[in-house]
Formats: sequence, C-alpha cells, structure tokens
Amino acid sequence: MINDNFDDFEEDEFEEDEFDREVTRIPQREPTQPLGKIILTEANAFLNSLNATEHGYLLKRLNAFSESEPYFNVLIDELDQPNDAKFANDALNLMHFWKLILQNETDLDHFNLLDLINTDYFQAQVMTAFDALDIGEHKAQRRIVIQEAFKLYQLECHAGCIPLLYAQLEGLLTDVLIAQGYLKQNDTKFVDVYKIVPGLKGNEIKSLWHKSKIACELNRYFAEINAYKMDNSSNVTMTRHNILHGTDVIHFNKERSFILFIWLFSAISFMSTVRA
Repeated sequence: MINDNFDDFEEDEFEEDEFDREVTRIPQREPTQPLGKIILTEANAFLNSLNATEHGYLLKRLNAFSESEPYFNVLIDELDQPNDAKFANDALNLMHFWKLILQNETDLDHFNLLDLINTDYFQAQVMTAFDALDIGEHKAQRRIVIQEAFKLYQLECHAGCIPLLYAQLEGLLTDVLIAQGYLKQNDTKFVDVYKIVPGLKGNEIKSLWHKSKIACELNRYFAEINAYKMDNSSNVTMTRHNILHGTDVIHFNKERSFILFIWLFSAISFMSTVRA
C-alpha cells in the first residue's frame, strides 16, 4: 500500500524519458500525522478566509515580480481558484508565510515580499523544520550550508545563492533516500537498492530525475513537491540543469532565489515528517 501522508493526492504527469516504464512497486510504510500537513491545512483555511479585496491585494503583490521571474504567474494561477479547488503545495506554503507577514509586518504596503527570506521568522521556520529531519551524518554540515544561503541572499549574491539552493534541494532528497534505505552510497556512486528505476547499469542512480522516481515510491506525495517535478511545468525546473552546468547565466536574480527558498521550505517541511 502506498503511503498517503497528505490528502487529496492527484498524481502529476511526468515527462516521459527513456526509463519511463513500469517501476517496481514495494510495500509502503504506515502514515503518520505530519507537521507539514498541519501547515498546509491551516494555509488552505487561511487562503479560503481571504475576502476578495485581500485576495486581490496578494495577487497584485505577486504580479509585481512576474516580469523578472515568470514563475510568479504560476503562483498567481495556483492561488486564483475557487475555494473548493485543490491548491498546489508551493502556493499553500507561500500562504503560510503570507499569514506570518500579516502578523509581523506593521507597514505592509512598504514591505517588499522578497525580503521575507531575510526575516527572523522565515529563517526560524526553515531551520525548525530542518532540525526535525532524520538524514544522518551530513545534517550538521548541511545546516551550515543553508545558513550560508541565507547570507548570500541578504548580500544579494544570487549567482552563488541559486546554484547552492538547487544543489541542496537535491542533496536533501539524496540524504532522505539514504536514511530510508532506498539508496546506498558506494564511494561516489549511489545505488537504487530496490531496483525501482529500470534500465540502469548496475542500478546506479545518475540524476535527480531518478531520485525523484524513487522518492515517489517512498511516499507518493513527493510528486507534489515542486522542486522534484521533473517535467516542463515551470521554467524554474527547466532551467535548473543549465544553471548548474554553467550555460545559463541570465536567471541569477532575487526573484528566482525567493522561489527556491519557498521550495526549500516546502521540501523540508514535508521531509521532516518522513520516518522509517
């Protein structure tokens, strides 16, 4: 039975690749009541509580950043739905922080949404979720790296911040899969323990794409985490490879860093609920 940590899951369509065949299904663990689910439930209720003026104000604030980062249009579309709609994971996590902004900022009109990342309450939320992770030996060092990402953001060094965040999103997933026994590390190689991804020589994992497939077998809600959607649903995902390999140098801006920090919290918040 597949582990359903979150309600109302609808499986996303993944882009087909050369390995997109039937994967090996293995027994899943029993669900627990996660903190991540509580955050999403409360954010959903808060979003539905907004009146038309409040909702329109939020969308207007998001639209101000859409020219520099088109993914803000995706967030607007995700949030501009009927109250009974199913809202995307990253949109609900953004609403979680919008509620905190309203609680903490006295002059909302002059508060730059992108400065959320620099606030004590945002960083405390990220690190609290991170501290709840069960990811083994790299945890202490990874904590330091995430704190350095905050410093890079504050300094507006986005050519350093963005690759670091992309790398940590993959590294965190790797750590979780190792901790849960789905990956095994042999020197610099990572082996698919349960042979979930077909067609791999020596069952050696080569990419985030493969790790995402395995993660969805650990818990299928991973398919809802935007950082691990290996498809063409967003330019943030599509440009990842070229940014990390140095051929894309045009997306190093504050808006992209902001989106990746929201994705980082979304991923960590969910991962902190995954237990052996």
